[in-house]
Amino acid sequence: MGQVVVSRAVIFDEGKTSDSNIRADTNSRTSEETQWESAVELELGSGIENDRRNTLPAATTSNDNESAEPLPPIDPEETGQTRQTYDQDTIVVQPPRLPGAWGSEPAPTAPEGSSSERPRRIRQQREMFRPAAWQALMAIAEEPTTLEDALVSEDAPEWRNAWKSELESLKKNGTWVIQRVPENRNIVGCRWLFKRKEDGRFKVRLVAKGYSQEPGIDFRETFEPVAKFTTLRLLLALIVENDWELHSMDVKTAFLNGELQEEIYMEVPEGVRENTEPGFACRLVKAIYGLRQSPRAWYQKIHTFFIGHQFLRSTQDYSLYINYERKVIVLVYVDDLVLGAAHLEDIRWIKAALSKAFEMTDLDELKVFLGLEITRDRSQRQLTIHQQRYIDRILDRYGMNDARPIATPLDPHTKLLAGTKTDGEDNQIKSVPIEAYQSAVGSLMYAMLGTRPDIAYAIGLVSQFNHSPRWNHWLAVKRIFRYLGATRDWGLRYGTSNVSGGYSDADWGAGEDRKSVGGFVFLLNGGAISWTSKKQNSIALSTTEAEYMSMTQAAKEILWLRVLLDELGAFRHIEQLSQLHGDNQGALALARNPEYHARTKHIDIQHHLIRELVTTEKVNLEYCSTSDMIADIMTKALPRVTHDKHSTAMGLHNAREDGHGTLREGAC
Repeated sequence: MGQVVVSRAVIFDEGKTSDSNIRADTNSRTSEETQWESAVELELGSGIENDRRNTLPAATTSNDNESAEPLPPIDPEETGQTRQTYDQDTIVVQPPRLPGAWGSEPAPTAPEGSSSERPRRIRQQREMFRPAAWQALMAIAEEPTTLEDALVSEDAPEWRNAWKSELESLKKNGTWVIQRVPENRNIVGCRWLFKRKEDGRFKVRLVAKGYSQEPGIDFRETFEPVAKFTTLRLLLALIVENDWELHSMDVKTAFLNGELQEEIYMEVPEGVRENTEPGFACRLVKAIYGLRQSPRAWYQKIHTFFIGHQFLRSTQDYSLYINYERKVIVLVYVDDLVLGAAHLEDIRWIKAALSKAFEMTDLDELKVFLGLEITRDRSQRQLTIHQQRYIDRILDRYGMNDARPIATPLDPHTKLLAGTKTDGEDNQIKSVPIEAYQSAVGSLMYAMLGTRPDIAYAIGLVSQFNHSPRWNHWLAVKRIFRYLGATRDWGLRYGTSNVSGGYSDADWGAGEDRKSVGGFVFLLNGGAISWTSKKQNSIALSTTEAEYMSMTQAAKEILWLRVLLDELGAFRHIEQLSQLHGDNQGALALARNPEYHARTKHIDIQHHLIRELVTTEKVNLEYCSTSDMIADIMTKALPRVTHDKHSTAMGLHNAREDGHGTLREGAC
């Protein structure tokens, strides 16, 4: 009997599994169980180990009085025997010597000397996730879930101190008063949350159950503006260029400073020894974490503070405040603040003012902000932002730390299509759990939004299958993980050159629905500050039309950047970022001159904005060759050489090196 050689796809954690207990006995199993058991079990890096490897579905059927032979171990050293070797991603499965084991009909006997006597390599897609394994991953939690659990755990002294500290903060801020609850009033629940920080600190927070609030009674408006990543990157590029001071601060219990306008009653928290008679509850005076309106109340509080200290709020980003007299800039993201100033004494001034009004933590020079790590070389006037810790964390979470590295996030020769229920197994469309797929894509997306424009197109592509992911889509997600594993040290570096400007490109009819994919990149001080990769809303009839529509989207970003730069006083960069490069002569001519009316009258009026901006000289169009079009990386999967070229042009460098040399050393 010949052997069947099965090449397995890379899974999350390539650890060893024991096969000594596997038997292809299906007499006591249903067909549904047999099909499910045939899938490859998920091996998680968090310590969940599989104790068996299952056979192929076709090899699990046996006659009533016969059973299959056990599989040979994956590692030949376990038996001391030698066998034929294959590549590192190949295992050998020996089918049972049973008549009819591969189907309802007896298996045909191959003639002597035929090819079936030799081992055959076959590719079979297998289940990536098992519900039990995924639920176990979700259940892993190092922190206690209740106050009672915390106070009897091994770290009880640390949790008790953190809990008392939170109670003192609540009491100091006068967060509530105990009152009798009026009739027919809603009482909001609450609970304690426990978190062990990465630096070893223990944090306890009282959180209201905001989902139990009644709209129109317990809250009205809830929106709170937060800093945009583009604003942060633009601000960092300007600060390093002008050699300004760059510091950060954190507001302790920020939401407790917000004042409520509504009358809200909350149940007495666990462990609080106050009046707990029936009919009494906490009437909240200050905002508390978890309430729907708490972020808005805190924003209004800190906004009032900045206005009182002669700051002006940006009209383009409501989280950006500027003091023109002292040349101080503050960027706010909830309770995290980025402080920039021309002189150190001005940094000290704003820190003192903030510390007087709120309970603050001085973090000195900016090192980390929203998971973005900042390294700065003031002697060279260079600054690099990267997300190595975050990437390490998500690679570890999904068991991809030791996955084989790869040089590009997508295979340019593979086209991903949406699977349908009528497709067969040969089309590699076996489904994977939606929740797990979406979680993985979301984790990758945060890296893309922060510092990794090189994976923008890949993330946009795999996100299109969030509603019904298939196995081939999951393989594409794993490839992005492998790419990040090979480039985890890479980040955006500003100050390596004075290159600034915008690039726009489109890939005509690239989508499965024949819609084009457009994208743009804007550079400032040698690094990317804004980028987008997005499928267009309507079908373009030509390459020129697709490029024309893409330039309009880039032009809208130029309008926003022009005003923001004007508010920041960076006037000389306004003209630089108003330059938009395109590689389609037809689209450039169409934007400059409204000719060819018969060919363009069907184009939606919104896309003709580019014409007006060119006429008013708010946008300057420039031609660049396709080989130099940086935005090409936003519209399609590229081969390694081109991908590396455009990645470097966007300012991606190794955060721990000087940025010279090969971009993808070690990747294959």
